Amino acid sequence: MNRFLITLFLVSSSFYATAQSEISFGWLPKVNLSKKISNNLKWVSSVEVREQIYQESFQFTHNLMDVSSIFSIKTDVYESFNIGYIIRFREEEVIHRLLQHYNIVQNLDNLKIAHRLGFEQFFQNKVSPQYRTRYRATFEKPLNGEKVDVKEWYVKISNEYLYQFNEKDLEARISPYLGYQLSKKDKIEFGLDYRLGGVLESQKKNSLWFRTTWYISI
Repeated sequence: MNRFLITLFLVSSSFYATAQSEISFGWLPKVNLSKKISNNLKWVSSVEVREQIYQESFQFTHNLMDVSSIFSIKTDVYESFNIGYIIRFREEEVIHRLLQHYNIVQNLDNLKIAHRLGFEQFFQNKVSPQYRTRYRATFEKPLNGEKVDVKEWYVKISNEYLYQFNEKDLEARISPYLGYQLSKKDKIEFGLDYRLGGVLESQKKNSLWFRTTWYISI
């Protein structure tokens, strides 16, 4: 499995690096708050902002903010469904997003593998509704022992593909993270979020984000 993760990372990185495209990068800070309502139901809310640092030239600008509210319904020990709503504020635009995600988790010794298949719908004034599907595989491994305990580090790598039906556009993402379990109720992750847009087009769009996420359970 370790060889698979290394191969996946090297192949994806090699493919992205050779693409001729526009380049931009910035910072994605996020706070994720979750509350367990019952044994099978959890509420998750988050706030994420996008700060642009470079796009054709160096310029620090506030790009957008996403505010989400999601209900996660567990149907099995390893399976769950997410139903939620995200509102995006981007300059003068307000974009509404509905989402439906199916999640499944596999535990292999000290490696956790999570799969997510999702469908999303976007709505905003004077724009036709947009539809998207996405698939993500995430691999998480503690750096010490068989599970992540308090005051311990772990690594996580995710690989995701998003297809926009209206524009017939495919986007690929790869994200290596380093995480730290601060307490039983919260943890923090930081790493890189690399995105390649226009995979099916001749002109690609590269964006690289430094991501920091604080997960809090109440």
